[in-house]
Amino acid sequence: MAQEEIEKEYAKGDFHIIWKPRKCIHSGICVKKLPEVYLPDSKPWIRPENASVEALKAQILKCPSGALTFREEGAEGGSVKPRALQARLVPGGPLMIKGDIALEVEGKVEHLEGNTAFCRCGASSRKPFCDGSHKEVDFDS
Repeated sequence: MAQEEIEKEYAKGDFHIIWKPRKCIHSGICVKKLPEVYLPDSKPWIRPENASVEALKAQILKCPSGALTFREEGAEGGSVKPRALQARLVPGGPLMIKGDIALEVEGKVEHLEGNTAFCRCGASSRKPFCDGSHKEVDFDS
């Protein structure tokens, strides 16, 4: 079940954007909110120098899957972590869990932090996680 988590980091001074590509559900919110920072066809695709730290934080907090988080050097508890566990069904999309959970599949436990999107359509290639396939199969539930 569990594959090694890929984590990439992009810095702007003491502010660090952390991107976990396997968590991304390709909602496009990052690109829509800050197109000057998130350039999917470029390498590196994240350019934090193109926005203020405040704008970066505001956008990252809107990432529905938790693929984008941040930390600040010297800041106490700098990573973004939700306080209470929350669950929300996205119409035509995944089950969103916000909070830290332990997921057990076939006797193996994986600890998940922040936002996690679980597949409801059955088409994901990364089950039980959403990979955005619901858009391709026209999932409506």
